[in-house]
Amino acid sequence: MRLAPLLLLLVPLALVLLQLLLRWGLQRRSELLRSAHTHRPLQRQDAPIAVEVDVDSSPLFDSPAPAGALPHYLVLDTETQDILHEEEIGIEFAPSPIILLSWQVLDATGACLSEETHLIRRSASITEEATALHGITTELMESEGEELRPVLERLLQAVSEAKVLVAHNVRFHRTLVLSELEAVGLPTASLEALPTLCTMERGRVLGFKRRASGEAAYPKLSELFGYLYLHQPAVHVRFRHKGLRDVRLCASCLRQLIV
Repeated sequence: MRLAPLLLLLVPLALVLLQLLLRWGLQRRSELLRSAHTHRPLQRQDAPIAVEVDVDSSPLFDSPAPAGALPHYLVLDTETQDILHEEEIGIEFAPSPIILLSWQVLDATGACLSEETHLIRRSASITEEATALHGITTELMESEGEELRPVLERLLQAVSEAKVLVAHNVRFHRTLVLSELEAVGLPTASLEALPTLCTMERGRVLGFKRRASGEAAYPKLSELFGYLYLHQPAVHVRFRHKGLRDVRLCASCLRQLIV
């Protein structure tokens, strides 16, 4: 019975201590929530891109073929007089004149045998919207552009040696080239018969880019490269030449897709 007075003193003290602990816990939780809210902008999707690659200097784009290697893949890219977004082109579209034609010839492992890019001289001006996209001005085209037919003949030589045509939206780029071949009276059969590999279609199958509905979407070429090499689609690509930028990106993506 002697413990009763002591218990009468300890119980109120314990209750007071418990209340203080609860109050401190609630206050601490509020502080943590405010802190999380304050730092939330760091996780925004429009945050600055941290990863940057340069197609002219990065070793990711330097893959020379060994001596004696044989042609296998022909990687193709085009730039046009008007804006045509290859990721958005439907089955039917009106081809725009090609002003830049670039390609790489690769061996069966994806190593590079040769690379060419040709600025094509046209009679009409390049639209301002197209210049904003690829950086090629009408003045540059008129002063440094080549005649179309000799360039297409060089491309057909590469086509004759290749086993597979590769591009990001291969149907789009092949349709543009076929239109130009027909316009100058060159044969189209070899290009039409060449088997194809589309990096844009392969990218959609990977499923890393989704529409709001959840459906897999076609990735941009830079997004596919970022996903395959850097595990993040958001990549800034530096370049001096738009045609070589895309053909090198496409060839690099191919090397990962055929592993």
